[in-house]
Amino acid sequence: MFEEKESFWKKKGFYISACTLLVAIIAVGAVYYQKTSKHSDNKLMADIATEMPDPTAEVTATPDVKQDTAQTNAKVSENIPAKEDNQTSIADSDVDKDNAKKAKKTPKKKETVSKPKQKEPTKAVSATTNKVELSFHESAGLLWPVQGDVILKYSMNNSVYFKTLAQYRCNPGIVISAKKGTNVKAAADCCVTKIEKDDELGTVVTTDIGSNFTVAYGQLDNISVNKGDKLKEGDVIGTIAKPTKYFSEEGSNLYLQVNEGKETVDPLLLLR
Repeated sequence: MFEEKESFWKKKGFYISACTLLVAIIAVGAVYYQKTSKHSDNKLMADIATEMPDPTAEVTATPDVKQDTAQTNAKVSENIPAKEDNQTSIADSDVDKDNAKKAKKTPKKKETVSKPKQKEPTKAVSATTNKVELSFHESAGLLWPVQGDVILKYSMNNSVYFKTLAQYRCNPGIVISAKKGTNVKAAADCCVTKIEKDDELGTVVTTDIGSNFTVAYGQLDNISVNKGDKLKEGDVIGTIAKPTKYFSEEGSNLYLQVNEGKETVDPLLLLR
């Protein structure tokens, strides 16, 4: 019995000593682990501190690095004014837009233009030649160049009989009986354009009265005008001449022909 108890305590003491040893080992391991972990943390923080760059420390760069840095700084400095110019141009464009809006809102004042006075329709001034151009109105009519009877009327559709020629012919003008030496007056304001001699009509003076109208006076003598002369209505052109051989039977007369362009017009329709 005593032997059984002794073996029991022996076994119990073995277990107690084994547990105590295990607890001691664990305690020693824990202490060692704590010391080791602190040392590693300190080392890790030290490594991080050594790896972090010091902002106050001067950086020594190689020549290539220095050159690249200078070029980069130059590009940045070039871009800065460009941005400022761009901002200035944007500001200017905004100002222009505001001014344009204000201009649209403000109505423009209407300018009063004085109309030039109209000139008389009877005469017109040529801007290129500064010469007075004649103007004739059919309603104003023509002055009789001489007073006398019409012995041969205007006839372009039917022929009339000419005594001297003893034949019927078309007559593009009229023949007015008048004594030799009678003054022949201008039938309207005119410009002398032609003076010529004709076997049948004698000396003929042609005048331009404006508006594409011309007046020709035949059987004249003692011409008192020259080509290019400006005449007023009633001015003397010449006198009645001795009739040509083609009008010997009709006697002394004035031959009067009116043309509108190339077409002849009956003078009796215009004489007043």
